[in-house]
Amino acid sequence: MNKRSVAASIVLLATVAFALAPIFRGAVEIPIPVHHVLHAMMIAGAALAGILFAGSLERERRAGAPWLIVAMFAPVFAMLLMWPSEYSYFETHPYGHVAEHLGLMFLGFIAGYAGQRYANGIGWAAGIGIVAMAVLGVWGYGVAPKAMAPAPATMPSTASAAIAPPNVAHGATLFAQNCAACHGATGAGGAGPSLRNERVRKGLAAAEAWIENPAAPMPKLYPGTLSAQDVADVAGYVETLR
Repeated sequence: MNKRSVAASIVLLATVAFALAPIFRGAVEIPIPVHHVLHAMMIAGAALAGILFAGSLERERRAGAPWLIVAMFAPVFAMLLMWPSEYSYFETHPYGHVAEHLGLMFLGFIAGYAGQRYANGIGWAAGIGIVAMAVLGVWGYGVAPKAMAPAPATMPSTASAAIAPPNVAHGATLFAQNCAACHGATGAGGAGPSLRNERVRKGLAAAEAWIENPAAPMPKLYPGTLSAQDVADVAGYVETLR
């Protein structure tokens, strides 16, 4: 075993140990930007190990198109694994979280390894590309943009004008009656995803818009079961969940 293989093995083992952290840490809510930074570190370690392993091979590299295709598509699959809407589930399921980490490591490794097998320097380019995706996520990839305030209507409706600031206590009562069955009594998740730290993913306006027009299988309770004021109260309560 040459020096590059030894270095690659050390880097890979250290990265695997880092990826296993959720098992020992347990269920912990991590802000999405921090999540992306941690993913970038794991992917970087795995990609470096792949580059070093490829460089340690004695035989000549085969400049075949399959190596390049693998190096190009690995970052695409990594992007899907880093989709923030899945984070709530992973944060409450440590073994699933570790599986996600190992998947990102595998994709980082094959991006670096396959690229370097194709040609010198391609592994570095593929590795940097896949790490850049995670780093760019720190500044908003996959995070719902803050809702822009709509332009004031010429004649605002009486209902809109009458909506008061969220009543968190009333929102908690409505949440227990209409939402807890799926999202858990404390918002930790169940049949539905965890809503803890939802304020990181959605602002108040975005949360209200989601409650008014949810995607299936979440039921649409507005208008009907919930009034506009009720929606504001529930959204305000959800923003307090940590």
